[in-house]
Amino acid sequence: MRCAFVIQHINATGGTERSACAVMNGLVQRDVTVHLLELVGNGPPVFPLDDRIPVKSLFEKPVKIFSSWPRIVGKLVRYLKRHRIDTLIVVEATHALYGVAAARLAGCRCIVWEHFNFNIALGRRKRVWGRQIAARWADDVVVLTARDKALWQAGLSLKASLSVIPNMAPRVWQTAYAQTSRFVLTAGRLTAQKGYDLLLKAWAIIEADQRGAGWCLLIRGDGPERLMLLQQAGCLKRVTIAPATPHLDDDYRQAALYVCSSRYEGLPMVLLEAASAGVPVVAFDCETGPAEVVVPEETGILVPPEDYIGLAEALLALMEQNEKRRAMSDMGRLKALEFQEGPIMDRWMALLGQS
Repeated sequence: MRCAFVIQHINATGGTERSACAVMNGLVQRDVTVHLLELVGNGPPVFPLDDRIPVKSLFEKPVKIFSSWPRIVGKLVRYLKRHRIDTLIVVEATHALYGVAAARLAGCRCIVWEHFNFNIALGRRKRVWGRQIAARWADDVVVLTARDKALWQAGLSLKASLSVIPNMAPRVWQTAYAQTSRFVLTAGRLTAQKGYDLLLKAWAIIEADQRGAGWCLLIRGDGPERLMLLQQAGCLKRVTIAPATPHLDDDYRQAALYVCSSRYEGLPMVLLEAASAGVPVVAFDCETGPAEVVVPEETGILVPPEDYIGLAEALLALMEQNEKRRAMSDMGRLKALEFQEGPIMDRWMALLGQS
């Protein structure tokens, strides 16, 4: 079996790139030949990538998908034929705009692996059109959650087979939960999606409440809203906004709680990481993602979307319940077992007909 993955580029710290590297590594370890194709090169991968996986950039400078479509398809077809690729896996539906056509012309199977919530297009028609092409012309579409599968089924006329394969969680930690910690963690791009403006409103409530005494918040990330968030946090005493890092282990090790204030998600890697590290979660129950990972009152608390007052109250409630947090830590690690490499790669191998 020879597979190729095509992605915008692999040099980023997002959940998409991390998940792609994890799956590619898992396939190689199961004797599948894997190639990685970047639309445009942007540097080496941030996350570990098996040395047996060749990385090829189709272009060295940015290209526009529509104006460069014939060149993109032509280069991709030639690569697929030259390396006798059996299956092309298109990472994110936008790239179905050229990936599906290239796979058909090269005579190989095409799987489109979408990482975004179906209802979120970020104003990009290319993503909407890519999903329409994937639904009609790809052989398979892979989404991250059962809820997203239902959205695809309701929103498109599907000819492709539709499968749910969640992202892969890191190995479950064996270290003790930091029960005496008073540290709340969140990590992600500093954009409107992540809702850190809502989180800071919630944190203002926490700082004014005696139950939150001594607790501090770390927002770890970079992005266009940094200045705005720093200004908003200026009147708060126990908030730190620190640069992003691909290595959050030290933060998880010290955290007593993880908070997810996102307005929307696909399936957030940070919640899988928190579960594996045994850190209880308080999250907005946005349309897809958190409800797949957080078991209410067992591994954390889900709050109605964008209800920052409810978010503050849920955090405060857990801040004063040491024993409940410890029990949630244990249950979170059990939940993370569902997302470990073994069961997730079993699904990929079955999809590829290699089980």
